[in-house]
Amino acid sequence: MAELPPVTGMNFTSTIHNRAEGPTKPENNQRPYVVCVTGAGKGLGYNISLAYASAGATGVVISSRTQSDLDGLEKELLKINPKLEILSQTCDTMKDEDVARLASATKDRFGGRLDVCVANAGVISKYLQDGSLLQGILSDLDFERVIDINVLGSVRTARHFVPLLIASPDGAKVLVGITSLAAHLNNSLFTTVAYNVSKTALCRLIEHMDNDHRQEDGLLSYAAHPGAVLTPQTEKHSLKKDDAWDGLLTDDVGLCGGFLTWLTRERREWLSGRYISVNWDTEELENKKSTIEGDDLLKFSLRV
Repeated sequence: MAELPPVTGMNFTSTIHNRAEGPTKPENNQRPYVVCVTGAGKGLGYNISLAYASAGATGVVISSRTQSDLDGLEKELLKINPKLEILSQTCDTMKDEDVARLASATKDRFGGRLDVCVANAGVISKYLQDGSLLQGILSDLDFERVIDINVLGSVRTARHFVPLLIASPDGAKVLVGITSLAAHLNNSLFTTVAYNVSKTALCRLIEHMDNDHRQEDGLLSYAAHPGAVLTPQTEKHSLKKDDAWDGLLTDDVGLCGGFLTWLTRERREWLSGRYISVNWDTEELENKKSTIEGDDLLKFSLRV
């Protein structure tokens, strides 16, 4: 198994978690939220939605490009809370009209209330015919699609949902963009170029959202690395023992959702506009609050 370089910030806290436990268990972060999750049909988005249902959400908006995936998720959500109000709607974040329609339906269904929007919809470049990851920009013929979904899809989501978050009466006013520790890498063995560029751009987008909307509008914005999770999109990352990805995808798929219920349970302004890994220990993270704010850590910068 290859070791990740220090620049990923993986060991920002000495204790690293691979599953939701203690402070990050959804059951320990009860709050009657209305939450929207894009890309909720599978993998991370699916489990983020379940986490918020377990954390006492009163309303959940789920979107995906595939209605059958949403139908299955809705059944699981209702098992957790039969009284949960659910808005399930297909949405392709590559289409501005789809995102606008989802935001409008959210506003109508919940009377203008929205507490948290998780911009989760994202993709990785398609694999080569032999199943391997693309290495380098010359082989990545899927570059434009990845940028359109991961970057522009997040921009479309922000454009249409941030006004709703800001206007929500007594709302939490939280935007979460799902990024990746791949944002900090420049090695094609670990990440396709398109994915790396898209997640780096998302981190900077979150910094802009914080600068532009926290003081004036009360919006909190976070760029969250969801852990190294085995999902339908990552299941072919490792093709043989001891390759770059062997043994890295070991985090529980529910870790991210659990961490987000902790992150959004109260106003954590000191983390707004910053990159956060869901693997980090929350107690250690809180103990670093003054250092994070004082040194303005967990943001992109040029070292000179």
